[in-house]
Amino acid sequence: MTFFLAIKKLMNKIVVICSLIAIVGILLLFYLAKVTQPNFISLNEIDSTYIGKTVSTSGRIVAITYSKGNIFLTIYDKNSSISVPIFSNVAKYLDVSLRKGQKIVVSGVVDEYKGRLQIVPRKASDIKVVE
Repeated sequence: MTFFLAIKKLMNKIVVICSLIAIVGILLLFYLAKVTQPNFISLNEIDSTYIGKTVSTSGRIVAITYSKGNIFLTIYDKNSSISVPIFSNVAKYLDVSLRKGQKIVVSGVVDEYKGRLQIVPRKASDIKVVE
């Protein structure tokens, strides 16, 4: 019987150790998700190989339209432009006023819509006015 008690104690220790390792791993992943930043690349470097990837870039707003709570931007820099759709679930939290001519830094996931690349920000803090 003492053999089984020893095995049970050992199993309890293993469960505790595994649980602690799992908790530390989850906390580490959470921390890394908060502190990592997307790669900053020039607007003219963004191509279809970036689809599905998170990037950060900058450009001047050359077009802006509003529709049903959504904001649709076109930004331009050095002979390249890209669409930036800011959907209503993000737009309602913007704490900046966006206007033509402003230079912005935008982070988001590169996507393709109707054959054209776009950067889709996931949260309001992904859009920053720099000029």
